[in-house]
Amino acid sequence: MRYFDQQLIANHPRQHGAWWDELSVVREHFHQTEDGLAAIGNAAAVLPRDAWLDLDGITRRVMRADEGQVWMADLMPLAKPVNIGKLVHLNRVSSDAGRVVRSMSGQVPVTLDKVTYDYRGTPVPIFSSGYGREWREWNTLQSENFDALADDQEAITAKIRRDNALYVLDGDASIVVEGYTAYGIRTSPYSKSINLGSAVGGANIDLTSDATTSDAIEAFINGPFGALLDDNFISAPVNLYISPEIARNWDRPYSLAGGFKGGSLRDQILGNRRIAKIEVSFELSGNEFFYFVPSAEYIRPLVAMATSTVAMPRLHPRANYQFEVWNAMGIEIRADINGRSGVGYSVVVN
Repeated sequence: MRYFDQQLIANHPRQHGAWWDELSVVREHFHQTEDGLAAIGNAAAVLPRDAWLDLDGITRRVMRADEGQVWMADLMPLAKPVNIGKLVHLNRVSSDAGRVVRSMSGQVPVTLDKVTYDYRGTPVPIFSSGYGREWREWNTLQSENFDALADDQEAITAKIRRDNALYVLDGDASIVVEGYTAYGIRTSPYSKSINLGSAVGGANIDLTSDATTSDAIEAFINGPFGALLDDNFISAPVNLYISPEIARNWDRPYSLAGGFKGGSLRDQILGNRRIAKIEVSFELSGNEFFYFVPSAEYIRPLVAMATSTVAMPRLHPRANYQFEVWNAMGIEIRADINGRSGVGYSVVVN
């Protein structure tokens, strides 16, 4: 998930700059309250202003772990800032139009045509969590350079970070706004599924089994997988996100196939024109994989608020320290009016 820094604000001064100003006002209000408490003799309990540098720095550092960050790192550069007041972000798709008439005279009547439109919506929910310390406990730990609050911040931010990533993957069927459901990559009607099972039309392949030959896996990438991309008019290479079980199997030497061939099976697949990159995530398991074309034309996060930390004002000297960490984000999966898409995932139906 995005976090506030100078580059983010410089790239999107209108949206993110305004949000940063609002966040700064809330933090300043908190510190004015703290200053008032200090004036009545409780200075030892006041949270210093430079503590935010530690907390914001932790927010940035922990974003680099896995827990779905392998795909979040590729998605966030595609993000579109939206106003926090937008509960649902609408996008419009149009049909084809026009009929070409061939003639030698150029006097043959031509039927006038126009495109038709369809509108789709993506909910933008808020993700929030929090942490706190009893006021005397915090004073006891103050001499330790805020280690306790730092650990709390890291744990809570990691929790939100993972929840963002899982939401991108599967959405939340309980969130429905104005008739629009909060879909994810594996639940959206605009994503394409490919069956690895033995049911009719399935590829009948186990990508995790060492009994599945390298030649068979290559045939799957070139055959059913390539055909799915062709059916959706996708010529751009895709990012492929796979489970550790698939990754371990693809790490085997490719020379296990007929005749000697250098490198691993994974190296061979990466050489396919269909694949831009292969990433492994522990949030996937077994035969699970998904893919997308890394372009905002096909998929993009909608960020209504970057990840930020806000302190709840303390109204008396013995009030506890409470912090909220939150962000607002939706995931927009974009298909044309005929349903063609650059996003897809695996299923197993036998």
